[in-house]
Amino acid sequence: MELRQEATTAPSIRTWISKNRNFVPNALNWTYRWFSETRHAPYGLAVMRIASGLFVLGWLLANIPVAAKVWGPGSAYLEPYRSVLGYQWPLDILRDTGLGFFIAWYVVAILLAIAFVVGWRTRIITPLFFIFYTAINAQNTPISDGGNYFIRIMLIYLIFADLSKYWSVDSWLLKRSGKTRKEFEAVTVLHNLALCLVVAQLCLVYLEAGLYKVQGKLWQNGTAMYYPVSSEAYGVFPWLSELITANSWVVALITYVTVIAQIAFPFMLFHKISRRIALVTILGMHVGIAVVMGLPFFSGIMASADAVLVSSATWVTIQIWLAGLWRKVFRSRKSPDATSDADEPEVTEEAEKASSTV
Repeated sequence: MELRQEATTAPSIRTWISKNRNFVPNALNWTYRWFSETRHAPYGLAVMRIASGLFVLGWLLANIPVAAKVWGPGSAYLEPYRSVLGYQWPLDILRDTGLGFFIAWYVVAILLAIAFVVGWRTRIITPLFFIFYTAINAQNTPISDGGNYFIRIMLIYLIFADLSKYWSVDSWLLKRSGKTRKEFEAVTVLHNLALCLVVAQLCLVYLEAGLYKVQGKLWQNGTAMYYPVSSEAYGVFPWLSELITANSWVVALITYVTVIAQIAFPFMLFHKISRRIALVTILGMHVGIAVVMGLPFFSGIMASADAVLVSSATWVTIQIWLAGLWRKVFRSRKSPDATSDADEPEVTEEAEKASSTV
C-alpha cells in the first residue's frame, strides 16, 4: 500500500507576516482605545491619594516643633549648599523669608494636605500641594529620605490624573447634586499617561535598587540585612532586631528575598498571579522596613504608590467589606438591607472595566 505524504510548507518570515499583517494596526487601535476610552485604576489612585496624603500630613504635623529650625529661618546655614541645587521660583520662595511668612506657608501646606486627602478640588489642590510641600523640603534636602523625593516626583504625575473620581468630597458633592460627570478624551489620555508614569517610576525605583544591591558583596553572601537591622540608628525595637539577627538563615532569607523581589518586580506585573505575589512580597518588605528599621514615612509613601497596581475589583471588594463592617458595628439598630445595595452593581461594573489596569 502506497503512503501519501502531505505537502508541508516550511515556516518563513513571509508566512508569518501574511498571517499577522494586521498586528500593527490592531496594536495601535488597542493602544488608542486603552488610553482614550476609560480612566484606569480610579480606585487605586484614590487609595494612593488618601494614603500618601495622610503620610505627608503626619510628617508635617509631627515636625511642627522643629519646622522653623529645620526648614525655616533656622536653616539659613545651608545656603551655600542650596544655591547649587537649582531650585527656582516658586520652590525657593522660603529661602530669604522671615518666621511669620514661613509659619503661614507651613500652615497652608497642612491645609492643602488635608484637602488632598479628602479629595476636594484635586485639580487645583494637587499642583498647589506639590509647590508648598516641595518648597519646604527644598530648604533642607540633606535630611530628606527616599520617601520625600519619591512623593515629590509622584505629585508631578498626579497633577494630570483624576484623583477624586471615587472616595472623595468631589465625588460626594457631584453625586449629591445629581449631575453627571462629563469626561473629555484629552483629560482621559492625560490621566492614563500619568498612571503609566507612576507605574514606570515604581518599576524603575525597585529595579535600580535591586541591581545596585546585587553588586555588593554583603548582598551576595546574604549578610547585608544584618547590619541595618542590628544598628542603633535603625533599630527601633532592640528585642525584635535581636530576634531577627539571631538566626543566620533568617538574615540570609530576608536579604535574598529583598533583592529578588525588587529586581523581579517589573517583570512580575504582566500576569495576574505573579503580580499578586510581587505586591504581597513588596508590601511585606515595606512593613518590615517601617517596623524593624523605623522608617514608616518612606515605607508608607512607597506602599501607597503600589496601590495603583491593585485591581479596582479588589478595592471594591474591600469597600463592600468595610461598609458591611461599619453597618454591623455602628448601625446595628437598622435593618441589614438598609444599605446602598443599589449602588453596588454600578460600582462593580466600573471595577470590572478597570480591573485590568496593569
